[in-house]
Amino acid sequence: AYLLSIPGALEARAGFHEWIKFALHTLAFYISLVVLARQPEALRRLIAALGVAGLLLLAALLAVLPWQMHSHDFLPTTHMIEDNLPFLLPFSLYYLVVTRNPRGGRWIGLALIAVVLTYVALSQGRAALAGLLAALLVYGVFVLRWRLGKVAGVGLVLLAIAVGVSYDTFFRQAVDTDWMAWLDKFTSYRSQLWRQALENPPTNILFGVGMANVSQYTEVVIVERNVHLGHLHNFLFDVWYETGLLGLTVLLAFIAAPFVRGWRVARAGGEQGAWAGLFLASATALLVAGLLSFSYASRQFALYLPMLLAALWSMSASRRVSA
Repeated sequence: AYLLSIPGALEARAGFHEWIKFALHTLAFYISLVVLARQPEALRRLIAALGVAGLLLLAALLAVLPWQMHSHDFLPTTHMIEDNLPFLLPFSLYYLVVTRNPRGGRWIGLALIAVVLTYVALSQGRAALAGLLAALLVYGVFVLRWRLGKVAGVGLVLLAIAVGVSYDTFFRQAVDTDWMAWLDKFTSYRSQLWRQALENPPTNILFGVGMANVSQYTEVVIVERNVHLGHLHNFLFDVWYETGLLGLTVLLAFIAAPFVRGWRVARAGGEQGAWAGLFLASATALLVAGLLSFSYASRQFALYLPMLLAALWSMSASRRVSA
């Protein structure tokens, strides 16, 4: 479906190169399905590997942070790399608290959440912050089996802590009385991008303008102070504008089918339900962050998300066979 967007693109070569990269990344879905189907213990190992990867990533980021902060040109938005922490945190929590099951595991888990939340808030990455909060709430529902009232209360507390850690940068000192101007500043002009995309829709509504081609349309991607952006900072807008309604429909179906199947497994409870909850929480982090940051062709979205969706699909398939 995405390949059909390229023939009419302004930069067809760039679009074709982007399609090849995207196609190679999404092979993670099929490779993961094959591996999980052939090796019974592969899912347990994958969860442990992602948990350890999250802990190692956090340790590396914290190790280099003091040197970064001493640099005269230190900028949190540039030097602090928070994008992958939200989707890895559920696995790290589960690995530390459940798999390793140490004494005082609950407090270790709370400390891990506090460290990650503080790092993400200080990095000023509001897309990652939104993804992190969403992941923790889904984790609470399907892994910890919290009631919705408790989940809502914890969510409000986490949001208040996140805002309190970095209040000024969280709101970007948006004091305009014009609510639209305030919204633009609050979203770092993402809302302006989306308005411009709606005001200047692709000529070919079915196939879009071509992969990696939205940046060619200056009336859409230029925002405040003549800043030229490469994409629309929202995976739904990006896929709609570049691949049209056909591409958007295909992507939503690709996400929804494994998500619904995984949700059914998670609702059933037990160890398999908790595992499904982990992958749901992780995928939710990427989807929520993608509404404010990632393009559909980014590594997070084209590589990591298909792997998570494959795990959800595999668990549903194995549950049906065992039933």
